[in-house]
Amino acid sequence: MTHPFNSSFRWRRTWPLVIVGLVLGLALDLAVFKLLPIPRSPQELAAPTVQVSPAPPAEVDESLPPLERPLSERERYLIAATLGLTAPPAPQGLPSKTPPLMILHDTAGELSRAELSARPRYTHSPLGDGIAVYLPREGEPIFTRPALFTPYRPTATAYERGFDILTEPQRNPLLRQAWRLASDRARQAVSRQLLGVLQEKPEDLANRMALWFNAKSDSAFNRYLASHPGEIDGGKTAGIWASADLCRRVLKNPEQPWADSPARQQELLQTCQKLQPWVEASRLRLHTAFNVELVQKEGSDCFVSDAQVRAYNQVADPAHRIAKGRAVPLQSADRPAYTDSQYEGLAKLYLLGALTAGRFPQIVTHYWLDQGEGRAIGTHCDPRGVDLNRLYGAVASTLNHPAGTLYGSQPRYGQNPQAGDTVWWSDFIMGGPAPGAL
Repeated sequence: MTHPFNSSFRWRRTWPLVIVGLVLGLALDLAVFKLLPIPRSPQELAAPTVQVSPAPPAEVDESLPPLERPLSERERYLIAATLGLTAPPAPQGLPSKTPPLMILHDTAGELSRAELSARPRYTHSPLGDGIAVYLPREGEPIFTRPALFTPYRPTATAYERGFDILTEPQRNPLLRQAWRLASDRARQAVSRQLLGVLQEKPEDLANRMALWFNAKSDSAFNRYLASHPGEIDGGKTAGIWASADLCRRVLKNPEQPWADSPARQQELLQTCQKLQPWVEASRLRLHTAFNVELVQKEGSDCFVSDAQVRAYNQVADPAHRIAKGRAVPLQSADRPAYTDSQYEGLAKLYLLGALTAGRFPQIVTHYWLDQGEGRAIGTHCDPRGVDLNRLYGAVASTLNHPAGTLYGSQPRYGQNPQAGDTVWWSDFIMGGPAPGAL
């Protein structure tokens, strides 16, 4: 098996673009969020105070598991050398002492490099999706959100959406209610600050947000969205951010007159109190995770037999049916599920995330994050059949860590996340048995 750091992966060409994104990420303060007319004055456009973690301790006990400690100086310089840097940059300040997440996905569609390269690049924006990096089957990674860690991006998992705390039907009416109860002055202050922080935004973002706030229901908004594709991108995401930040202010200073009338102040406070657990978790989960998509063919989604595919296709709308009408293997003797280049890219992206955060991220699959440890908030099974053993081994080899070192979920392959399976696996779909446990 080719060692994932021995190929001609041209990371040095990609790294300068990533550094630009990281510098932009450091120019943001966590305590912002707002909405509406785009600010014009230099004062309104001034960047908040930069928050940077102090340098790692001079002495770090490397005998501790990586997920329980910061990077040592030896590891920082070794990672920098692996990525083609002369010295490691200062770590980005993250608002949590627990390990950040590196969340793995697969595209379920063979997107070409040209298609991926044509996608817009966003730093801190509600536009697009929440994926930071795409890994084609061959060649360099394609960064679409080079800052990696930022609270200003769309979500990519049900966990990031906080559906284990409040479901969308529970959350969204409360967010709209809080916004409608607030005074014009409070709404404009929140809106103005948010628009001043965002890097890429349409000029009519405030109007797009208003469409979401004023919608009678999510179904009504989704119908409008379907009939106006692309015209209101970012409106819902920015609206959610704005209302959440409004509630942060209300909960922090409940004696201030936030409501549109004194008679509605208590109702606004009570609404925000219902949202409080979700409000406290939502920004933290976004800011301390980055998402990576491995390009993979559609296959047959999470179905493992022809009978399952036929049953699904009978009830699915035409746009979502399994095209081949049968269970489709993802791996064969002449086609690996994921290539050497993709595993090499994953290992280096992990090291980049560690260097950025100043500590080792926890690697998790989309499958396990939304369905493991008692969560049943999603149905995705990606990245199907990824070999976590191989990925962990590549990282450990680069950092001279002991064989068997864990950098995330314990690799366990199967189709029962509630029983502890962390990677989706079907012997038929994957062309053979799962890798052995570490």
